[in-house]
Formats: sequence, C-alpha cells, structure tokens
Amino acid sequence: MVRTAEEDITYGLPSLTLHKHLDDSEKALLQLEKRSFELLLHACAQSTYLVGMLNIANQVGQTGELLLPGFAPKHRLEVGFIGGGRLTKHIIATLIHHGVCTHQDIAVSTFQPEKLGALAKKGVRVYCNNAVLVEESNIVFVCVQSNQLLVLKREVSFQPNDFLVPFVSTLTREVVAGKLGHGNILKTDYHFNEQAGYYLDEPYQTVPLSLQSEETIHRIFPDPPEDELGYVYSDSKWLRDCILIFYRHLLKLNRDTALHNLNRVLFGTRTEIYFDPRDLRIFGGMNEIAEREAQLFDIIDVGDRVEHLNGKMKDILPHLKERFLGFFKPKSSEFSVFSEAI
Repeated sequence: MVRTAEEDITYGLPSLTLHKHLDDSEKALLQLEKRSFELLLHACAQSTYLVGMLNIANQVGQTGELLLPGFAPKHRLEVGFIGGGRLTKHIIATLIHHGVCTHQDIAVSTFQPEKLGALAKKGVRVYCNNAVLVEESNIVFVCVQSNQLLVLKREVSFQPNDFLVPFVSTLTREVVAGKLGHGNILKTDYHFNEQAGYYLDEPYQTVPLSLQSEETIHRIFPDPPEDELGYVYSDSKWLRDCILIFYRHLLKLNRDTALHNLNRVLFGTRTEIYFDPRDLRIFGGMNEIAEREAQLFDIIDVGDRVEHLNGKMKDILPHLKERFLGFFKPKSSEFSVFSEAI
C-alpha cells in the first residue's frame, strides 16, 4: 500500500528515493556498499573468535581448567585499538555483545577522543598515544587507513612480542608487515567474488543481528564451499595463524603444558585428533619443533613453514568450525561457548 504524507512523515524524502535517480553505472557501484558491509561482518566475527579463544587459552593456561558451562573467563586479555572510527566501534560492540570481554578490558588510541565519550563512560580507556596503548595491551587491532601505517611505524617502536591485528583489506599481509616493519601480525587476505549474490536481505541491519544468522556465519568461516561464497571470503591460512598464536600464548604461560592445553582449547575431549609435537615443527633453518614463545613471534614468516600443521588443516576444519560457530549461537542459562563439551 502506498503511504501518503499524512500517514508517513518520511514520505517523499529525497534520501529515501536516491536509488531511483541513479543511472546504470552508478547503480553498479552499489555492490561496493554490500561488499563493505561483508568486510565489516568478517572483521567483527574474526575479532570475536580471536579474542574469545585467547581468553579461553589464558584461563586454561593460568588455572589448568576449561570453564564449566555458563561461566565467562575471569582471566581476560587487555584489548587495544588504534583508530577510533566506525570499524573500531563495530568490533567493540560485537565483542561486548557476544560476551568475550567487557568495556573495562578495552582501550582505544585516537586523535579525536571526544568522539568516544559514550564508550569512555562505559569504562573503555581512551588514549591519544599509540605507543602507550601498544605497551599496555596484549593484542592490538589496527583500524586505520593504509596510508597511516608508515606514520604508525614512526610513532611506535614495536617489540617482537607486540601482537597486532591490522584490518587493511587493500594490502596483503606481507605488504602490511613490510610497512610496519613487524612480522608479529595476524592479517586476513580477503578474496572478492564479484559474481556472488548478496546473501543478506537487508545490508544495513546491525552487525550483531547479522551475525546471529547461521547462514551468515557459515559463509564467514574460512574456505566456504563454492556455492556459498559471498562477495568476501577468506582461506584457512588465517585459522592456521590463529592456532600458532593460541599456542604461543600458552607457551608463554606454561611451556610444559602448552601443547596439551592447546589441544583441549581447540578440540575439547576429541583426543583422536590432538596435535603431537611434530605438527608444530618449523621447517627450514634449525628445523625445530616450536617449544618457546619467541620461535613464534614472526607469524608471517613461520606460517608457511609449519608444513605438518598446514597438511592437517583440511581435516581439522570441521572441528574448528564447531568452536567458531559456538561464539555466535544464542546464549542460554545452560550453555556457554566456554564449555569443554564444545
């Protein structure tokens, strides 16, 4: 039914009829809006999985116990963000919504702190100094444009153990590492499928609402089937690097129990698919099994050299997917993502 101005105060507003006045070439560019939203969904989902799993690993490494159903981790990481724009705000909202951290666990460094007043009132720490933020954070999400990476390198003297997660979709992981002069990064090289059909009915719904869709999460998980590809997709190298990062954190906490705890965090009680030490062998150079945190600082270099782990990725993806999906299932009073049963 067509509404009149008397029935709907938004009737006839130019902003609501914009698409009707676009020519064909301009309408073709609307795909970029949808692709941008899919990139945002990927960044928020991957950040939630990464922080959530590191918090689980942190809890296990410090207490030796996986959490019982319904309990959130007490031992959580300090999470930092460089850049206070739209991407940072969406990732923070998603982390909070899915219960992997609290506002008090988060800090943001930005040159416009006045724009983050609402987050600051909730407990987020706001800085104007990138170097201080990096020093105080266990993990730092870099949410700035690519032309700011060299500026960031000049501002911060990165140490080998500084762990960065840059979201710069226009540059490869190797190029980002080169611009920052730092290899301890987790970077997804997104792939774009221009022939995809957009799989969300409404591209401008909220990120948390979109991530509650099982279909959406299945497409965001790395290496989706060809018939499920969206405009944006990623491959299993990102998950492989996540595994190395989880293992590195556990090595830092307790070298003797690190591998056993890694298996518990990833696979629960499925001992038949547990890693053994050979799966963490780094080929080339000294050809050593990774048993020290420092061996895994340069994720960019190490990732392609853990040949046994790379060879196992296809077989363990279904098990990793269960854990990934668990972060986005509706929460209940009976079950939590922090459960050994998952």
